[in-house]
Amino acid sequence: MKPNVLFSEHAELRMKERYIAKQTVIKSIEEPDKIERSAYDKCRILFKKIYFNKTLKRDHLLMAICEIRGKAIIVITIIDTSKISKYF
Repeated sequence: MKPNVLFSEHAELRMKERYIAKQTVIKSIEEPDKIERSAYDKCRILFKKIYFNKTLKRDHLLMAICEIRGKAIIVITIIDTSKISKYF
């Protein structure tokens, strides 16, 4: 069963600024390369996925910072970086 993924306004703004489609973020949640609990807020989960950024034409790390609320996954914010080895 696929999770019910919802997006905060902040996450949607970050996705728009970085030209990242909702489907890319949803895929990173459904098929992550790594999952971690936030060191700063134990209620938050980081879904990490390495993907090819078509705009910049190179691999990037997408991190979806989420909270689980009932049966929904709420995307609080996203981080998109080329510094894969630093965060992965």
